Amino acid sequence: MRDVRPTNNVTRADTRMRNLIYFALIMGLFSFLFGGCRKQPTQPSASTPQTMPPGDIGYSQLDITETFDDHLRLKPEDWIQTIPLNQSVPNGKGLPPTTATADEIHKVADEMSKVRESISIPNDGVYCPVCHIANTQLTKLRTPCPKCARPLLKFGWD
Repeated sequence: MRDVRPTNNVTRADTRMRNLIYFALIMGLFSFLFGGCRKQPTQPSASTPQTMPPGDIGYSQLDITETFDDHLRLKPEDWIQTIPLNQSVPNGKGLPPTTATADEIHKVADEMSKVRESISIPNDGVYCPVCHIANTQLTKLRTPCPKCARPLLKFGWD
């Protein structure tokens, strides 16, 4: 049988202490990496979700389509009718009034489009906020609208 006594004047207590320190360090590392010490189980909220008044919502485009996922059934050459948001949200934040001229509408939509254009959003397409039509092909961005010749703007389907 082999002698398992520590050598080099290291006592069994020293070995246990060193192992305890290593264990504490490893546990601390795991706690840091996985956040186990600070994570508390979340309790289901008893409060009801809060809704925001439509007038307080900021918008990134002036039109929407009738239903979600309308773009999924469109071919690249297809155009779909859009609905102006200011008809359903008359005093929406950043939306032009329903009495706005075509030039005023396009100017507001152009500013919103510039914000959308600064962000890469998958599946965005183009639309004309004056003619209320949209297409899935983002390559048509800033090209003339087929109806009014104003530049087409970025349109979000989601």
